[in-house]
Amino acid sequence: MGTRNLTMVIDQNGEKKVAQYGQWDGYPSGVGSSILIFLKNEELFGKLKDNLSKVRFLDDDKDKEFIESYNKNSPKWSDEPDNRTDDQKKWFANYCHRDLAEEVLTNIAKSTDEEIILINREETAKSGGMVEYSYLINLKENTFGVYNYIDQDPIKVYSLNALPSEEAFLLELEGCE
Repeated sequence: MGTRNLTMVIDQNGEKKVAQYGQWDGYPSGVGSSILIFLKNEELFGKLKDNLSKVRFLDDDKDKEFIESYNKNSPKWSDEPDNRTDDQKKWFANYCHRDLAEEVLTNIAKSTDEEIILINREETAKSGGMVEYSYLINLKENTFGVYNYIDQDPIKVYSLNALPSEEAFLLELEGCE
């Protein structure tokens, strides 16, 4: 179902590292549960934390040449040829596509790239934006929060040291869907 969402990560220093837009299944029973399961996977979650130092957002000035090349080679319509390089296609598929949502966390965790460049989609999740659910992993505060709009009070916040079972998570958030 087309329930737009945002997956966001703040690192231990309080720096925003991930603000990934997702087009589908943003309900707590979809993306929310998937993030909860990810957070409980100590190995993957540890690798995500390790790789956050390699993550940065696309910068219009610093990455001007990359952006111009990407836009020039991307098809504008479905019947046009896709002239993006393999690296450009991989980057978009692994770190930017709207179908990723929370899967970007696994992609970052498993990445062997020297640098991971993401697009900051936080604006889509602020009041009046188009996102219905936002999920915030805040490593500085050691919390996992569920929000409607990211700039409003959370629906629920959990300690990363005391995450609920998936069943309890869904029962607590059932009325939010």
